[in-house]
Amino acid sequence: MAINMARQLRSILLAIFLVLLPIHTYAAAWLQPKGQGLVIGNLQQYVACNYWDQQSQLQKSGACFNQFSFSPYVEYGLLSKLTAVVSPNFNSFHQANDSVPFGFENIFVAGRYLLWEKDWSALSVQLGYNQPIRRSTFGNPLIPTSTFVLINRQSYIDARLLYGTGGTLDPAKENTWYADFEGSFQPNFNGAADEFHLNMMLGLKTHGGRLIFELQEFNSIRCNNPKNITFPNYNLFTVMPNVIYWYKENVAAIQLGVYQDFFGTNIGRGTTPFVSLWWRF
Repeated sequence: MAINMARQLRSILLAIFLVLLPIHTYAAAWLQPKGQGLVIGNLQQYVACNYWDQQSQLQKSGACFNQFSFSPYVEYGLLSKLTAVVSPNFNSFHQANDSVPFGFENIFVAGRYLLWEKDWSALSVQLGYNQPIRRSTFGNPLIPTSTFVLINRQSYIDARLLYGTGGTLDPAKENTWYADFEGSFQPNFNGAADEFHLNMMLGLKTHGGRLIFELQEFNSIRCNNPKNITFPNYNLFTVMPNVIYWYKENVAAIQLGVYQDFFGTNIGRGTTPFVSLWWRF
């Protein structure tokens, strides 16, 4: 009896945390149940008309850099403690007279392994790899609004530690909260500076979990070791508020939000509104 109740509680918690996953390339600490998955189709428009220079002073770039992206994101529970991640990225971009047509830019694959879990909390590790498809240069590397493009044109490994927790705000569990904290090291293999990433996510679920208000914050910190000045070597700090609504409970949802860069070095100050559709299978 106690074993069955424990299994039932674990299944409920896993179902709750399925709706906590962000649209960013890296999900939260919780895993997909074995044999179940999640697909997120993300459309976004990135625009940067200014950039931060080497001294982190904001400068005008002249022509704005624009990028349109479609990024499907898929997670699938291979085992009870192992979730697979696949995220291809398709985009087009232009700046002044330079443009690149819509096409296959890069693909990110990863595996996330659960180390520990208790009640609402989970600790996991994730190892991922980014494979660029297009490698041609774009824009003026000394005016780094287009650094956003060059990031995805690097082969890199992302080694990540993730911790998530949460709780209920009322006895009926109609309102719950969650938080996720992540740290990673990203060595680049094609000339860009290696990077550290420190990310945070806070969320509030209301109306029985169907309406979610979320705030994420991303910090990318360079290691100052690019092969030359034409390769990405930047710091970037970004905030991303968003709202998720499950219009078909626990099956399909829509997400609206915006990424806003608020401080950086050697990179454009981007604003990126987005819309995502979620589907559980």
